[in-house]
Amino acid sequence: MSDDEPARGIPTDLLGLARIAGLSLRHIAGAVTKGAVHTATELVDDIRAGEPMSAIIDERVEAVRRAALGALGLNPTTTGGFRAFDDDIDAEELKTLGDAMITEGWDSAQQPREVHPSFVPILHDLTPDEARILRFLAVAGPQPAIDIRTKAPFGIGSQRLADGINMIANMAGCAMPERDHHYLGNLNRLGLVRFSSEPVADFRRYAFLEAQPAAQAAYKSVKMRAISQYRSIFLSVFGVQFCDACFVLGDYTGGGWATDDRGDVYIGKGPRLP
Repeated sequence: MSDDEPARGIPTDLLGLARIAGLSLRHIAGAVTKGAVHTATELVDDIRAGEPMSAIIDERVEAVRRAALGALGLNPTTTGGFRAFDDDIDAEELKTLGDAMITEGWDSAQQPREVHPSFVPILHDLTPDEARILRFLAVAGPQPAIDIRTKAPFGIGSQRLADGINMIANMAGCAMPERDHHYLGNLNRLGLVRFSSEPVADFRRYAFLEAQPAAQAAYKSVKMRAISQYRSIFLSVFGVQFCDACFVLGDYTGGGWATDDRGDVYIGKGPRLP
């Protein structure tokens, strides 16, 4: 049979669809979890008996993949990716897809190596200023932040006057440092940055934040006494991995904060700062 001649008596479209339909849901979902080349190869093997190879490569593979994914509730996007499952997918189908991913995941060729598959879409969700913040935190480590509240006995009835005051965006060289809360909120949403109630080791760094205009305005906004709560902002474990994979950090010093050597001279046997 020549490459230009389809299987006799069998419409090529129906043959391809029949063979795909003959696969179990587990096999279809398993194929979807594989890389693009791996997936295309398996689908080609399933329908090549009734379709010329050149036609499969040029026209059929993408159509078959989209049809299979559509049957599973996955909708192709215009950028070539796939949106989340449709709302009407039932619990049994969801469990089938999850089990299929685990089963197919035993194939070591499908496992990510140094670069996690989510790094690329995360990069697309970042602004340049957010990338600068990540790079800064990667080299400078945890940074101080303060919340300002009214002072009350045992904290009962205390009111928050300002929260998350920090200098990270300024120190990272952001073009719009006034949007730092937006940036840090998005980075936290992406799982790259964490907010902690634990302070940084050097308490002297908080005095600089308390002198900032936003902090002073909060102190003066009430007649009663206001106090600062010391907090910190730092990269999550996943954020550290992301920065190591996505940014060149070797020559970047974070404006000198990579080492933060103040040349302190200690006298006596008191505690040493790190």
